[in-house]
Amino acid sequence: MKFLNCLCSIVLLSLIPNAAGGQVGKNSGDVRGSLRLEVIAIPGEIADDFVGLNPQVILYRPLKVGQEKVPLLIFLHGSGGSRRSIERSRWTPDVRRFTSSKGAKPSVNILVPQSNGPWDPKSLNAMLDHVLQKNTTIDTHRIYCVGYSMGGKGTWEWAMASPERFAAIIPKAFIPDLSGIKGMVQLPIWAMVGTKDSRPRVQGIQGMEKALKELGSTVVKTTIFDGANHGSTPGEIRKLEGVYEWLFSQTLPR
Repeated sequence: MKFLNCLCSIVLLSLIPNAAGGQVGKNSGDVRGSLRLEVIAIPGEIADDFVGLNPQVILYRPLKVGQEKVPLLIFLHGSGGSRRSIERSRWTPDVRRFTSSKGAKPSVNILVPQSNGPWDPKSLNAMLDHVLQKNTTIDTHRIYCVGYSMGGKGTWEWAMASPERFAAIIPKAFIPDLSGIKGMVQLPIWAMVGTKDSRPRVQGIQGMEKALKELGSTVVKTTIFDGANHGSTPGEIRKLEGVYEWLFSQTLPR
């Protein structure tokens, strides 16, 4: 009898709806540390116009949300991420650092989209608009974007197209297009690259910083890792202290 009572309790608990009003599925039940993973399907009327962007995106939400709205950190993957399925994109190293038990972790939403090829700013904007509409606890004054290689270029081009969306960006190991930087003068930017990366990336990032400062920017900076190439720079970045403290200290309006 005790066994049957226990079994009935388990069945009943599994049917209790979650806080959002729906059943708790395997996606929303994937929890690590203080984050819960959800896979969001962008509706067809929006996703039909996407260029390369996967209509499914991963959103990691904090388990506990207080009265204050919570910032959103967006990670754009490099070219290798285009070849992964959405299932294999779960809990990447960038995300796992926010689930570690070591040190205090900020309360943050993390959004991980996926693109089959170069990132398209128009598609990213449409995707983000939908996510924000459905998740009203996100603080739209504290949206940040970070990317490496193809993701660094995507971060840069998205911010160049819509600088007003972001409180700050960290584009890494990319070749910057300088055609629209006049709108980015007030945007906090921390760019990174290794000295042994390709010459266009190294010189391009150095030229980007110089050009923005000549336009009056006081919120752009670069870190160049001595001796690091395109493959080893991510390891050097992980050793760098204060990156996310700097990022989360930025807010809109500027």
